[in-house]
Amino acid sequence: MRGFVGRPEIVKRCLDLERQGKLGQSLLLIGPEGSGKELTALEIARLLNCSTPDSCSATPKCESCRKAISFQHPDIRWIGPAPATITDADVVRLLEAKQDDPFHQPSWAASSEVLIGDPEHPGSMTVRSLLQFLRMRPFQGTTKVVVVADAHRLRAGAANAFLKVLEEPPADALILLTTSIRSGVLPTIQSRCQRITFGPYTDAELGELLVRLYDLPADQARKLARFGAGNARRAARQRLPLPRAIGNWAAELAAAVAAGRSGTALLAAEQLHKGVVPESCADGLGEKITPAKELPARRERAILLCESLVVHYSEVLRCMTRGAEWSPVAVEREQTIREAATHRSPMGVLRDLEVLERAHKDIERNLNIGLMMAVLFQELVRHVEDDRSITVA
Repeated sequence: MRGFVGRPEIVKRCLDLERQGKLGQSLLLIGPEGSGKELTALEIARLLNCSTPDSCSATPKCESCRKAISFQHPDIRWIGPAPATITDADVVRLLEAKQDDPFHQPSWAASSEVLIGDPEHPGSMTVRSLLQFLRMRPFQGTTKVVVVADAHRLRAGAANAFLKVLEEPPADALILLTTSIRSGVLPTIQSRCQRITFGPYTDAELGELLVRLYDLPADQARKLARFGAGNARRAARQRLPLPRAIGNWAAELAAAVAAGRSGTALLAAEQLHKGVVPESCADGLGEKITPAKELPARRERAILLCESLVVHYSEVLRCMTRGAEWSPVAVEREQTIREAATHRSPMGVLRDLEVLERAHKDIERNLNIGLMMAVLFQELVRHVEDDRSITVA
């Protein structure tokens, strides 16, 4: 049995500040995606309510810690972005999945917001449920702790409601907000929080984390860590069949775009709209990838493809700029990356990354998947053609 792991140095610093009476009641944890903010917040919540934190820090032993890591502690509450239609059964399944894999994200997370909740019957994943929770005194531990993941996704009403409790938090409460987009958090919320900044994991740190969380062989963990490039969620996800199949698909599509095969790319846009991943991309992964029927799952696949293409074009750009010092994230794709780097311009690849980021955001905004991906692929093909015309001229 393990804790939430998180970033040990930040957990220790916060616990030391709490012992000294210098820890604020509202903390904003800021850092890039996959930098361990949420796990760190949950680990702080666990150890603050543990009567023997020194003996339980590495391995949870007491009843309080066992409840915390199973999301059943009466004095700790976690919420994050969720659809308005989420049910109690959905929440139970989500928390069970997060117990097995702390970096688990449901398919609807990317396109959902943190909700305010109904005044009379707020769901458990809402701000109003947290406000009710904070009005009660601690039941088992010493501190009521709430963790709000992705605070930049707080809806306006939810953010304003939360602001009131930040102005006058209960004396026995700690509020932990996490965000990867600081500018998306209301300035009035930021001003009421003690800010803690996270950097991306180093490859060594990330490799050790993956071994500890998933009991992976060290060589596999190192490979995934390089792919993650500091993003633990991306690295952890890549051990699963679906992201790996989509990664294979992204490599095929990048090759098609480089060759000007726009028909192949447009067919891919249609397949994504239907939630289909080519069977050939899952060969050797030990699991068949069935079509996704629900919109959130189809949207997740399109986002995964965008992210995999970002990795590809980022590798091409690094190969261009680092020359002999460059080493590939995936050794099996080294030749493909080097060949692409010889036919593209840095400006052209930067344009590729820009349109990929825009497509990612458009899909999160619930715009038409097929249309967005078709436009994306057409722009990527045009960038290749522009680079070729520059070379010919």
